[in-house]
Amino acid sequence: MTGTQFSQEHPKQLSRRIKQALGVLGLISALTACAPTDSVQRDEQMRTPEEKASTTSTSAQVNPATSVAAKSTPAIAVVTPVARQTSYSLEHRATPPPPGFALPFPDAYPVTDIEPGKRGGSFTFVSFGEGPKSFNPITTNESSSSDIIGRMFESLIGFDNAKQTYVPGLLKEWYMEEDKRCWILKLREGLKWSDGSPLTADDILFTAQVIYDPNISTPLRDIMQVAGKPFQFEKIDDTTVRVRLAEPTGSFLALMGWGPISKKAYEEAYKAGQFDTSMGINVAPEKIVCSGPFKLKQYVPGERVILERNPHYYKYDRNGTQLPYLDTVIFTYAPDMDQMLARFTGGTADGIVRPRPDSIPDLADGQTKGNYTLYDCGPGDGANLFWFNLKKGKNPDTGRPFVDPVKQAWFEDVRFRRAMLHALDKESIIRTELRGLAVSVWGLESPANSFWINPNLRKYEYDPARAQALLDEMDLRDRNGDGIREDAQGNKVSFTFITNKGNKVRERVASLMQQDWAQVGIEARPQFLDFNALVTQLDSTFEYEACLLGLGGGGIHPANSMNVYRSSGRTHLFNPRQEKPATPWEAELDRLADQFNATLDVAEQQRIYWRMQEIMSEQLPILPLWTSKVFVAVRNKFGNVKPSALSHELLWNIEEFYVKEP
Repeated sequence: MTGTQFSQEHPKQLSRRIKQALGVLGLISALTACAPTDSVQRDEQMRTPEEKASTTSTSAQVNPATSVAAKSTPAIAVVTPVARQTSYSLEHRATPPPPGFALPFPDAYPVTDIEPGKRGGSFTFVSFGEGPKSFNPITTNESSSSDIIGRMFESLIGFDNAKQTYVPGLLKEWYMEEDKRCWILKLREGLKWSDGSPLTADDILFTAQVIYDPNISTPLRDIMQVAGKPFQFEKIDDTTVRVRLAEPTGSFLALMGWGPISKKAYEEAYKAGQFDTSMGINVAPEKIVCSGPFKLKQYVPGERVILERNPHYYKYDRNGTQLPYLDTVIFTYAPDMDQMLARFTGGTADGIVRPRPDSIPDLADGQTKGNYTLYDCGPGDGANLFWFNLKKGKNPDTGRPFVDPVKQAWFEDVRFRRAMLHALDKESIIRTELRGLAVSVWGLESPANSFWINPNLRKYEYDPARAQALLDEMDLRDRNGDGIREDAQGNKVSFTFITNKGNKVRERVASLMQQDWAQVGIEARPQFLDFNALVTQLDSTFEYEACLLGLGGGGIHPANSMNVYRSSGRTHLFNPRQEKPATPWEAELDRLADQFNATLDVAEQQRIYWRMQEIMSEQLPILPLWTSKVFVAVRNKFGNVKPSALSHELLWNIEEFYVKEP
């Protein structure tokens, strides 16, 4: 678990990586099977608001047999909903394995809901970009890294994307003590790291020490707190830990979705002040000690990452076969989405996620010939966003201001931000560039998140006249007749916004946004950067004016998104890592974030989170744009494939994949 992150492909992924959500919450998914693009657009336009609001399916189980044909386009498999849960338990007690399971040690994990497979084979996944920035699960904050890390490091408490429920991970049980503030965590006995050394309570305590070290840059620290106070970890014995919280919390499961790191492997580097680089991309693969189904075998920068089976993984099927089934998982990287798609259709890759919307009809047509299935997983759990850089100060390395003070004065005025959103014709962009396969949003939450999303947020509908009136109120006017407004001092109202290159859809969207803003007299110039270089500007140097990107990776429980709302948060996009709140409304967000985790009452948590969304909607430091539907394509030769609209859409259960008999 790393909280909400930066992402290059995922509409939400500024990467919310956590594979978590309270089972009681469920999802809303618009599970209309994909028709040819023009048909999808017409269907969406013809639906009434009431019909759109009535779409109320929950999470996702893959049902390849369930599909809907449209015109002559081959059927697309639809991820079908599971029944919404109305209750859940925060606690979990260990249970004996089902009869007939042949487990090598008593606490091994018996995987019951899969088709037993045979060992062997490889799976090749293709995405676009440069690949990971790091293999460090504590410091990473972008999807290019977390996509790999999620296969290498196991969580204390897991999450089943298909069933939308928490499941045991490295912990076999967890429960509250009488005061409701203390939790007992029990590790499985017999767990081992990929190097064969024991995984114990000492590793949990060491990981907590690293997370709470202010010298370590990690989004986890923003998340792992209750009432503004960190957790206290106490070792009871080698497999038991007590966690003390400042107050009882209903968010505990979401807050414990992170995975420990090996004390034996990394304590020396930590004490030497070298933890940030101890799992870097230049470290020898055998030095990366992990707990997940796969370990690092090879990394070729910008080309591929090869993961191989972890021989000490703790999950087994009913036949006694140790997971994972696959020998290797290969991640390859294409420079743009066109080449990513070409590698899949050309047969050199076995799976892709979130292909371009305009490629969906061709992908549907090619299913039989390519021996693959295209899945419509419904709306994703994140959103595309735009924001202005409100961070004051100077880069200590260059002495330059993070943002030109003249421009920052415009950005800080809420009228300017509201005008920019009123000036955007979001629905036109959705109909054209996104082929109708997205839905407009008015906050950071996706419509998929039915329990937590506030349905009453203010809507800044397309209204160029209102945008111009707001700009006029600011005395931003076209003073020289060139079509571009100037401020009272004669400065042209112009800014540059950064976004990642290689995502052709986002590049074209950026051009359309530029055109919309030009219509109200604002000059906006897109700048396209490599994803990792872009993240460096957002996360390290802070020298940029505005950004168009996605937010993702945190799952659908708000506890994992507090790094976005907290003023001190690393992913408080518009002004991160504040020593104290820059504005009264950010101070209120901080107070509400403290209150959110300091109650066991889920209804009270919902009320608090709705208020947090209201503040963001009123102040509009982030301009919400849209959430896209999630499509996944994967070769039919693999078994136990369970695509999901949640983060790690295809690979979340890669340890269960196996190669079917020819």
